[in-house]
Amino acid sequence: MKNRSDILRKCYPLVATGSWDAIAISDIEKVIKQTRGAIFYFNKNKEDLFINMIDELFLPVFKLSQADKKHLRTCSTQTFFAIYKTPFERVYLDLKTNYNLDDPSRGLFNILIQAQNHYKGFCQIIGNEIKREIAEISEIIKGNNAIHIDLGKVYAQSAGVIFLESLY
Repeated sequence: MKNRSDILRKCYPLVATGSWDAIAISDIEKVIKQTRGAIFYFNKNKEDLFINMIDELFLPVFKLSQADKKHLRTCSTQTFFAIYKTPFERVYLDLKTNYNLDDPSRGLFNILIQAQNHYKGFCQIIGNEIKREIAEISEIIKGNNAIHIDLGKVYAQSAGVIFLESLY
């Protein structure tokens, strides 16, 4: 474990699979295989570590990247529907692919619930990002008269499917 990014990446699955309140610094030390000195060299405290994980690992995946926006603007309708993922689907896939979580659905909702409790303004940030993305995607598909879709329903269905999956 050489840097801050490594520490955040090793701790992120703890947030997805456990209760941040119940996770002790000693648990984090075991996961990163270093002492608390390494943790606190890069983070002021445990709450700062949590916020940094959300800011650097969760939100960049939740937000639609500039590269993805550019690609979606130039692709065909068929390709658009094949590649576009909602913010919830992107985080789900990130947890499954990059963190090998057995239950990425539950991990996603666990992160959302804990971020509500430990990250001031998190719900507002998420709400604003969803509104921003719906507006951007609406603009992209507006230019294609062949596409008629209610993005609010798409997002609700996506979140609903992931939630139901998390219950099993």
